[in-house]
Amino acid sequence: MSITALDVANTFIARHPSLYLSNLSLNKLVYFAQMESLRQTGKPLYDSEIQAQQYGSVVPEVYYAFHEWGNLIITSPAMQVKNDSYMNQIVDAVADKYGFLTASDLVAYSHREKKSAWKNTYDGTRNKVISIANILASDDVHNYPTRERTIAQGIEVMYNKYRNTFRILEDA
Repeated sequence: MSITALDVANTFIARHPSLYLSNLSLNKLVYFAQMESLRQTGKPLYDSEIQAQQYGSVVPEVYYAFHEWGNLIITSPAMQVKNDSYMNQIVDAVADKYGFLTASDLVAYSHREKKSAWKNTYDGTRNKVISIANILASDDVHNYPTRERTIAQGIEVMYNKYRNTFRILEDA
């Protein structure tokens, strides 16, 4: 059974609805699923093309399947979800490691200066393919994001500083 990037995207939506996925964040997570498979096995999870575009890695078939959602949260898969144990394991691992990041945080992480596959590929033009070789040669395969300088960290700092205020707001 062949897995497509669209299968991976639909699996994220079905298995992790609490991530509040937009098309932008979904594309980043589908990219990171490919990268996680390469990290674990040296083999791609899917054969779909990944492109380096202005806001990071984009899988065209995923982008176009969900473009009608715009910036809204995607609430339902575009097609029936495949049940593949390896794909599910990869999706769950990526959700665990990257799920705390907002769409903006995911873009910032994929654009980081230190040898990301996007940074090594993007030159301002559209439709430039991020190859498997480029992913394997990048820092993406060796690092995971941290909470440092993310929106999640900012919210935690504010919550800890104004805990009582948040309790009052919860009761409002």
